[in-house]
Amino acid sequence: MPNVLKLIGFAVACLVLPNLVFAQIALPGGPQKPLAAQAETDISQQRAKAETLLAETQRQRDAEQSISHEVASAEAVRTADRQRLLDRLAFLQSEKIKKLDEQASLQKAPPFLLSNLPQVQALGDSPPYSAIAVDALRDELDGLRDKLQSLLAGLQIREAEKQTLVEQKRRAGEALRLSNDRSALSRGETSKALAQWDQEQSELRQRIADSELSLLAIDEELLKLKITQMRLQSDELARFVTKALAAQQLTESELEAQRARMRALRERLSVEANKANERRRNYEKERTKLQANSPPPESREAQRLIMLDQGLITVGIILDGLTGLETLTQVVSDAWDKRYLILSGSDLAQRQLAIASLDKIYQGLVNRKRLSQEQRSVVQVAIREQETRVANLLPKTAEQRHAKELLGLLQERASIYERLDLAANRLERQLARWNGDFSQAGDTSFSAQTKRLGEQLLSGMRRFWQFELFAVEDVSDIDGRKVTVIYGVTVGKSIGAMLLFVLGYWLFSKLVQGLQLILVRRFGVSDQLASVVRRWVMILLAIGLIIFVLNLARIPLTVFAFMGGALAIGVGFGTQTIIKNFISGIIILFERKIRVGDIIELGGMVGHVTAVDLRATTVRGFDGVEALVPNSNFLENQVVNWTYSNHQIRRELRIGVAYGADTRATEQLLLNAAVNHQNVLKSPAPEVFFEDFADSALMMVLVFWVELGPNLVARRVDSELRHIIYRQLAEAGIAIPYPQRDVHLDLALPLPVAIVAEGNGACS
Repeated sequence: MPNVLKLIGFAVACLVLPNLVFAQIALPGGPQKPLAAQAETDISQQRAKAETLLAETQRQRDAEQSISHEVASAEAVRTADRQRLLDRLAFLQSEKIKKLDEQASLQKAPPFLLSNLPQVQALGDSPPYSAIAVDALRDELDGLRDKLQSLLAGLQIREAEKQTLVEQKRRAGEALRLSNDRSALSRGETSKALAQWDQEQSELRQRIADSELSLLAIDEELLKLKITQMRLQSDELARFVTKALAAQQLTESELEAQRARMRALRERLSVEANKANERRRNYEKERTKLQANSPPPESREAQRLIMLDQGLITVGIILDGLTGLETLTQVVSDAWDKRYLILSGSDLAQRQLAIASLDKIYQGLVNRKRLSQEQRSVVQVAIREQETRVANLLPKTAEQRHAKELLGLLQERASIYERLDLAANRLERQLARWNGDFSQAGDTSFSAQTKRLGEQLLSGMRRFWQFELFAVEDVSDIDGRKVTVIYGVTVGKSIGAMLLFVLGYWLFSKLVQGLQLILVRRFGVSDQLASVVRRWVMILLAIGLIIFVLNLARIPLTVFAFMGGALAIGVGFGTQTIIKNFISGIIILFERKIRVGDIIELGGMVGHVTAVDLRATTVRGFDGVEALVPNSNFLENQVVNWTYSNHQIRRELRIGVAYGADTRATEQLLLNAAVNHQNVLKSPAPEVFFEDFADSALMMVLVFWVELGPNLVARRVDSELRHIIYRQLAEAGIAIPYPQRDVHLDLALPLPVAIVAEGNGACS
């Protein structure tokens, strides 16, 4: 697992670092005029071709009227289907021409001049500027930014549509190739005719897919041109607004005009409230009169009572809404007073107090707006349910009229909530602007600074998460036009893909380990084969997981295309040994000439094989030291495998006995020692050979077989047999002689020789 994470980190580094300089991709401008003219000419030719195909379809349909009814019906269906496709193709071509005309007219439009805006002209030539005029200018800037965001959203939608159309084009190409194959393999007139019709339909669908992609590319270029122009306008206007904000002022006359406007609005709301109260009194009078008669439950009067109750509820909501609007007008008036104090006041403490009050008003408005939106959503759900009920009732019946009246009351409630939302949104936008203008300069408290720091940190983290590391372009040539599908790879996508891969790899490793245990315990598979299966299953799952994660994160595989050259160079020069060992490991795993548990001898080292990996094999020597042997050594050098076909090996012990000893008795003694040992195999049976007449002893050789295993050491068996043989030889009186030598002396003078007579001790 750590090796896999290192490999992933290296791959991400190779992907990210070369492309950081390409993080920002500028929106290209519109196509040049010669290109647009050429595209328009091509589209006209394609449209003429589509019209020719439509006319040919009509002629074929007229010529087939004499065929039998069944055949004519089937042929008519096929002809109608083909005509529908041709109509669709002609429509797409005409839409291309319209888009190109719009693009050409947009390119010919005069350049944007800031001085032509009425809001800029209303500011005057020199500061200070009217705060109300600055507000109008900011409204224009906000409108431009909203339009820009809408265009950017449209561009993103078209990018998603482009990927869908590319997939449709691929499927249309597959269908066309299949129809061509069927047409080539068809036999018989009827079969050939059907195959020919299928081929023509597939060709038309292929052309429609190409035309849809081409039209989308033109629309995308048009959007990019609009975005470029609107971005320039908004940037220029934003710079001007920044300068105007620093020089804005609110005069007392302008403040009084805003107060008068609020008073007039409150008067209109008061008139509406009086009408609503009069309406409520009428409802109450009628309700009292109907209740006095005690109408039966299913009568018309009872239904009217229900409507009057709903009307009273609606009037109550309207009165509450009017009260809320009147409160909002008062809030607006107070906010203008605070703004005037901030802009014209010189006392810093008073300005900070006014800024705090403005922020408090804003927070209260946000909470009130949230409650109003919840109430409005409830009413909208009730309106949809009532509209469904009205649609399902019989028309012009008393029940439907009753349902329509109730629907009208619900719509009145929604209307008052909508007015509240509009007023609250307008005030919220103003207060958000003013708080943003004044809080940066006026509020220096620790809590405010901490809040701003947190917002900046959160915004920075969001920008980092959405930062585009690089973008991959997939370019296709459709109808003579380059159609580009852009796949962006952001930091968030990369981190999410890596985390998902790590999680999936960990989960798969646990599952594969369980699979290995099942193979060994339930199916009796050897540990070596189960380990090989586990490794290859894990490799396949890892490859599939990489493809799945990249597809889920919408990271195309073409991202790795640029690594091809560097990888080829690395394979050619730097990874020869690694690849050689990797291929050797695959050969070893498949041939199974060397397996875990084997005792091998390679290059003077003897030991047990403990692991066979793709790059190297681990061998633990008899001294306990482990060695990592590259797999290529097993293919290039001679390897002795003691346990390749079986684990039985032959051992020999040489024992010398003194001259004069009974050789047959010695042979039987050695055989008994070997036969009685528990680790000596009975088949092949042990044998004793009289090998040689040595200088000091008669050499006997004991040959026996043992079966090696994880708990059996051959040298330990040799040692135990030597102990047994030594003890048995001593008990039998058979000596193991020391080495003997005869010494001969050659002196210059002869030695005196004395002959001693036996018995009397005399000598002569």
